Amino acid sequence: MLGKPNQLQQKLFYNSFSIEQRIYEDHPLRKVKNLIDFSFIRSEVKELYGYNGNQSIDPAVILKLMFLLFYENIKSERALANQLPVRLDWLWFCDYDIDDKTPNHSVISKARQRWGIHVFTEFFQNILQQCIDADLLDGEVVHIDSSTIKANASKDKIIPKLKLLSENLYNELDKTTEDESENPQKVSKTDPDAGFGKKEGSPSVLGYKDHRAVDDKHGIITATVTTAANIRDDKVFDQVLEKSITNTQLKPSTAVADSGYSYENDFEYLYNNDIQSCISQRGFGNITCQEFSRDHFIYDDENDCFTCPAGQKLTRMTLARDNGVVKYRAERQICQSCEYLSKCVRSSKNGRVVSRKIGIDYRHWAYHCLSKKTRLYLLKRRKHKMEGSFADAVNNHGFKKARYRGLEKVTIQNLLIATIQNVRKILRANPLKPAVSIAKSVHSVLHSITCSILNKLLCFRTVTITNLSEYSVFKELFQLYRLDPLFL
Repeated sequence: MLGKPNQLQQKLFYNSFSIEQRIYEDHPLRKVKNLIDFSFIRSEVKELYGYNGNQSIDPAVILKLMFLLFYENIKSERALANQLPVRLDWLWFCDYDIDDKTPNHSVISKARQRWGIHVFTEFFQNILQQCIDADLLDGEVVHIDSSTIKANASKDKIIPKLKLLSENLYNELDKTTEDESENPQKVSKTDPDAGFGKKEGSPSVLGYKDHRAVDDKHGIITATVTTAANIRDDKVFDQVLEKSITNTQLKPSTAVADSGYSYENDFEYLYNNDIQSCISQRGFGNITCQEFSRDHFIYDDENDCFTCPAGQKLTRMTLARDNGVVKYRAERQICQSCEYLSKCVRSSKNGRVVSRKIGIDYRHWAYHCLSKKTRLYLLKRRKHKMEGSFADAVNNHGFKKARYRGLEKVTIQNLLIATIQNVRKILRANPLKPAVSIAKSVHSVLHSITCSILNKLLCFRTVTITNLSEYSVFKELFQLYRLDPLFL
């Protein structure tokens, strides 16, 4: 029978309604609420609030709202505040009832400015400690990489940096460094902290970089460092690794990174800290096929000179300060009398010149500290561990676009996204444990039942099995539990 049209009639009271019952047991936010104790924030920010005036909203509630902003990938704090009253799961998660007044969006932004980076760093470290307690990382192998984040500013509205400095009454005329890769003399007036970064084959991007350290075991993020996009990756390598060691209290045995970190200063850092290097070095280690190439000249570390294939010495000539390259040259008179002059020397006035970069010994050490098979295996794992971490942040948490302006605020954004990704790792790992225990218990019960049946069969060797299918079943059971089926 067709039912009557359902017409909504407003009620003054809802006696049988419970918001707790509307949130099902397997709801993700219920798992998050059981996992995270947001109340720690009260002690962290207590000193930032006064004793007089209006009472603030519970800091734990504000932190939950910030968590929801990136967990649900809401585009803005204003959109979060507008959707909060109509989402029962969000209201329950933030400990609001259905008729409670929800906070304004400005409460979130004001709290973020008041709290600062250290509060969100503490939040990240608390979740990371739970990952350590759950045995989700071992700290043996750490992957390091960076990804560019587009700034919340337009490239079309940039001005000369000197002009901005003068407008802001700075005493320093220019603060550019050697790390800036493109447009070092120009800066965005909207977001002065952002920098221009560019990768080969792609246009320049005004924004920031998130440098991450990811553990190899389950992809847990152990450290995150935010810089302007024009800062080279190798300049932050040691900082990211040190922060990872500080956060986890675990020193890795191997550090894995791409060719963007293939610099002598990074190899030296790894060597001095007794950490094996698995950094991609494109083309390094390949012997040039030319008869008198650089690879055929032997370096004498004790005397600081090279020996050519003819047995003559090349002495140190100069040190190029711009790139740290030392040049060694043989005397023209010696090369003139050599039978290989036409094949070895190209200059018509000078002898043979060979270059050697400062710190090349560290590069050789890094190339040989792991076998080629192990190095290729770890570099292959880096693609889905490291790149997968960034891809997850892009697809689920709005990682590629900065929501805020300024280095400090973008750092807070990256800390929250990294924290949420680690929370999701814990939630995925926890259900596996009871499932494994159930599977083991079922297996043990089946094993005991089957063994009892088989033992009875062993007592009656004269039993005849006429059905061929029954024979196959019993034979498989015997083979499964490694019993002897020959009695059949």
